[in-house]
Amino acid sequence: MDQFRKNKITGERYCRAQQEAHHDSNTYLCLLGSTRTHLALHKLYHGKGDRSQEEAAAMVGLRLPKQPGGKGWEK
Repeated sequence: MDQFRKNKITGERYCRAQQEAHHDSNTYLCLLGSTRTHLALHKLYHGKGDRSQEEAAAMVGLRLPKQPGGKGWEK
């Protein structure tokens, strides 16, 4: 008899759908916020393509050494 009462449907089992909907809405809200943050970070830190050696050195505060003239290949 006790086992039968344990398996009896209670009001708490009927409220499960409401809790699931609340959980799903919180999960979706987290997804939207994370997507927005990801796009902002991607836009900020995404590479701009290939850079020349001079541009890459200038980004970190360095300069490339100048080659002596007369070789024919320098700019």
